[in-house]
Amino acid sequence: METKDKKKSKWKITAGVILIIQLLLSMATVGVVLWLNIVPTLYVILLGLIFLLLLIIEYCLFYFGKKKKGKKKTGCYVRRAIGVILSLVCMVVCAGGSYMLVKAGNTLDNIAGNVKTTDTVSAYVMTDDPAQTLMDAKDYVFAITEKYDYEHTQKAIEKINETVGTQIRTQVYDNIPDMVQALYEGSADAMLMNVAYVDVVEAQDGYETFSSRTRTLYDHEEENVVTEDSQTAEKSITTDPFVVYISGSDTRNLTLTTSRSDVNILAVVNPSTKQVLLINTPRDYYVDTAASAGAKDKLTHCGMYGIDCSMATLGNLYDEHVDYYVQINFNGFKTLVDAVGGITVESEKAFRTSEGGFYINRGTNQLNGTVALSYVRERKSFADGDNSRGRHQMQAIEALIKKISSGTTVLGNYSAIMDSMSGMFMTSMSASDISALVKMQLSDMASWNVKSYAVTGTGGSSTTYSMPTKRSYVMYPDEVQIKYAEQLVNKVVEGQILTDADLEIPDNIVQ
Repeated sequence: METKDKKKSKWKITAGVILIIQLLLSMATVGVVLWLNIVPTLYVILLGLIFLLLLIIEYCLFYFGKKKKGKKKTGCYVRRAIGVILSLVCMVVCAGGSYMLVKAGNTLDNIAGNVKTTDTVSAYVMTDDPAQTLMDAKDYVFAITEKYDYEHTQKAIEKINETVGTQIRTQVYDNIPDMVQALYEGSADAMLMNVAYVDVVEAQDGYETFSSRTRTLYDHEEENVVTEDSQTAEKSITTDPFVVYISGSDTRNLTLTTSRSDVNILAVVNPSTKQVLLINTPRDYYVDTAASAGAKDKLTHCGMYGIDCSMATLGNLYDEHVDYYVQINFNGFKTLVDAVGGITVESEKAFRTSEGGFYINRGTNQLNGTVALSYVRERKSFADGDNSRGRHQMQAIEALIKKISSGTTVLGNYSAIMDSMSGMFMTSMSASDISALVKMQLSDMASWNVKSYAVTGTGGSSTTYSMPTKRSYVMYPDEVQIKYAEQLVNKVVEGQILTDADLEIPDNIVQ
């Protein structure tokens, strides 16, 4: 049998090991918190003191307290048991918390500071064409255009030449519809085009079946990185007003690719006054774009020419520099809604969605990811089309924020939420900028005043820069509303707090 001294010695060693493991896990947790740099210094100090206090309490429970004469050792065992339970709980919290924080940090690194988009130029042939590989088509005449995305087309040609071992023959056309028509008529054997244009082509009369009439022989991908400009780099994100372009990518892929933008929202943020103004601009707005050299185009088409084009176009429209960019991918949005267990929205009318045929009740609706995606993209069921879609998009974003703000939602679906965030968001904000905003919010716990404003216009038909030979539906901007939106932006930038009354256009506005 073991002597009392040996038993005491074993317990002291066991207790010491437990305390050392807890100390290491506590230090690791504090280290991860410091690494993320989103928690105010005071909170970090309090966290460290709590861990230290727990260690002291457990040390006392493990080593102090003597058995009184004539009494059993029950009290001693109870103290030790309480100490072990406290220690285990603390270690589980530290391990789980560290895992969650590291995953959050990795997600932040994935979505922040390195906006990358993928451009894909494909070689198209007719469905019944005998060529099955590029080698089969090396003697073909490829239709190209030098006016639209020629930079990526050139790189695709270089890669094709390298693959087939010779220079392919090309025929230059003025625009994309002419290229497609040449392919249809047999004037060209194949065609090189950025896949971002497919939806635009199929939106034109006579080309609705482009995807079924053609197939791809080859895809060439180019990754592009959007860098922060010098004007934005000089700003302090916790004190200086800034503008964020929130874009909804029309791509159906699980990664972010160059494509049309169906969501075009500017968020004007003044961190000093805690004021946010959301401005929704219809996708079909007929505007001067940064890529069209004076020719007008639909706002949604700007997305095909890159993030910079969309940012510059909206900046010119509202006469305000756009500092940052956030892209929301539709598939990522659907995944995130499912990850949080669905969202609740209020619909102003009952209708059936055009995409998927889902029935939406008037009033409260609980939506899963698939139905929510159809809801935010719906416009055909409403007389004001794009404007209703813009309202629903902002409504869904608000519902997501409310759901994610629930502590039980985040804890219960943490891994799924973090995974979906990587596929849903990409932003030009740096990780340090986002961390600074979070730290600021945790420090002052201030409430934000969020107001929304949507510009509208008059529907019509016109040719566009992207489709110069085909008339498309466009929305001609309401210049009075644009001018008033500029004034609202200036008020936020200058530090004024907006009220609901400020969102109503006065009769005496200067045009």
